[in-house]
Amino acid sequence: MTPFICRGRSDIDNIIIYKGRRGDNTPLQPDHYHGFYEIFCLLSGKCRFLPRGQGHEPEKGDLVFIAPGEVHYSRYYPGINCEMVDILFKKSFLYKDVVGNAPSFMGSIPSLYLEEYFDLLGRMLSETTGLDEYSADFTTCYLQQLLLFLARHSVMHQPEPELINVRDADIQQATRFIYQNFRRPLTLEDVSEVASLSPTYFSKKFKLVTGMGFKEYLNYVRLKHAQTALLTTNNTITNIALECGFNDSNYFKDLFRKVYGRSPREYRKNPDTPCCPERVCADGYFRSGKDIDRR
Repeated sequence: MTPFICRGRSDIDNIIIYKGRRGDNTPLQPDHYHGFYEIFCLLSGKCRFLPRGQGHEPEKGDLVFIAPGEVHYSRYYPGINCEMVDILFKKSFLYKDVVGNAPSFMGSIPSLYLEEYFDLLGRMLSETTGLDEYSADFTTCYLQQLLLFLARHSVMHQPEPELINVRDADIQQATRFIYQNFRRPLTLEDVSEVASLSPTYFSKKFKLVTGMGFKEYLNYVRLKHAQTALLTTNNTITNIALECGFNDSNYFKDLFRKVYGRSPREYRKNPDTPCCPERVCADGYFRSGKDIDRR
């Protein structure tokens, strides 16, 4: 079936924000696309969202970012109502482009920032009533703030590591899945299922195509985001470790020191001091210019 342009809206001339409920009584939404961005923010409930032909099941605090021209649709479960906020906008509406060439994705707001995130959505919604002549400008400012918030906390997808630009479709899909879900517990079985390959075959193919093992790449992504969080937030090192997918802060500190040659605390104090990481070993550690001990 050929997808068609967004129901009811082939174009928009201003930022649109609305809050609503959807559930099993919501009419089925066929495949569609539109020429503007959409941010679907789930406040409660459960649903299934399908951009890029892949099924996502957002939870409270998750959002789905849909790029222009991306075919997508949503489905809802019997007896489960979803409370959501939907935001529609064009890049031209922004004061500053912080979207770049971000593809469609599902992102999770780190629990530490959920209160700030929900407060920002609430302020955006409060302006939809047109309080005064400044409401449109405030709406734009709040949208800009939301996008900056997503970028700062690594929810908005910036250009992914060069490693992800492999030609193999299975591995590209797997690395993208890791990049989008690194905060959550991930196993080899989880990722191989996304690639529709057996764990054994996937492990061999991943290593062959990328030159890195599954655990190596997962730690690579987590450490890169932890490195950013150390420089852009005041969160404790333990909280940063947990928010970046490390369930053991001591393991994170040990791994960080082996990669960057200093502790997370030292790195935060002196980020400009040269360090030489850049290759993670099969056991999950990076290898720098000299061999390092393996755990």
